[in-house]
Amino acid sequence: SEMEVNGQRMFTGIVRDISLRKATEEKLRELLTRTKAILDTIVDGVITISDRGCIETVNPAAEKIFGYRLDELSGKNVSMLMPDPYRHEHDQYLKNYLHTGEKKIIGIGREVTGLRKDGTTFPLELAISEMEVNGQRMFTGIVRDISERKETEEKLREAMRRVHEQRIKDEFIATVSHELRTPLTSIKASLELIIGKAVAKGSDQEKMLITIAHKNSDRLLLLINDILDISKIESEKMKLNFRRIRLHSFLETAISDNQAYAEKHHVKFVLIDCPGNLHIYVDPDRLMQVMSNLMSNAAKFSHQNSQIEIEARRRDDGIRITVRDYGPGIPLDFQNRVFEKFTQADTSDKREMSGTGLGLHISKAIIERHHGELSFDTVVGKGTEFHVDLKQQLQRQGSPQ
Repeated sequence: SEMEVNGQRMFTGIVRDISLRKATEEKLRELLTRTKAILDTIVDGVITISDRGCIETVNPAAEKIFGYRLDELSGKNVSMLMPDPYRHEHDQYLKNYLHTGEKKIIGIGREVTGLRKDGTTFPLELAISEMEVNGQRMFTGIVRDISERKETEEKLREAMRRVHEQRIKDEFIATVSHELRTPLTSIKASLELIIGKAVAKGSDQEKMLITIAHKNSDRLLLLINDILDISKIESEKMKLNFRRIRLHSFLETAISDNQAYAEKHHVKFVLIDCPGNLHIYVDPDRLMQVMSNLMSNAAKFSHQNSQIEIEARRRDDGIRITVRDYGPGIPLDFQNRVFEKFTQADTSDKREMSGTGLGLHISKAIIERHHGELSFDTVVGKGTEFHVDLKQQLQRQGSPQ
């Protein structure tokens, strides 16, 4: 009948409506599941806030960032996640927005300071947006812990600062080298010429003044060269030219080159032991610089008419070169500062103790560039031994660079 037909049509419509509604609900559930999965897995924290500033929901990332569970945050004012004075400022921002429409709190990428449950603070990036849910105005906050990024930025700034400082230092060293060392070398040579020829005709006062000027030029040139060496070492620009040399001949040359210094201080350098067939692979110029420093120090701090012994022998997996004096030894309170820059031991000896206080620091750095070690043994009142230890494989395999 007509009613049955209409009834059938009505029933079919109801079934279709229920089926459509179930499909919509299924799609809605699927959408909610996907949305929850996204919120649960993203690294950024997501916080929903009521128009009163109270926290309604947080995702797991937000819990991890701040160290709270959802039940510890739900219903609490979001300002609890900020330290003072930012806490008060946030409350004021929200109040101004709600009452005046000021958009100051709405935006992307505003950097603020967060407060964890354990009381520690950290930098975070905050983005806030407004939304409406069932006629209720709410806010969504996206937070990101940027501690690592800030640390990286700080390291980058520090690296750039060091590069800038190094550039300024390099420019200064270049100026010192060009503007001071070159003319000073010329002045020193001129004074030597005057001392050798003209002073014989001059007065005692003139001789004294020229001699003082010559000594001071020596000191200045030594200081400049030491500063340049320090700069090269610290900037890792000191180049070493390695080659294989016979150690016995090298030590004999060291004694010969420093003989004038020994005579000046009334001491004698003696090579007491060194195997004739022993060869080493080193930068001979830089190693000679080390030997000259050790030998001159020994001469300065030795008793007059004493003997300074130099020896070399095989030791463990390498060789040891020793410079031994029988002077007063290194004072106990100075022993831990021997290799520091601009340091010299006090002495009661009335002889002149010139130097820059950089020699041992430079020598230690040079030996370490050889992958070796510079050390000392001392007994107060009896003398000091400085040891240069070089590994045997460096003598056989070539440059350690």
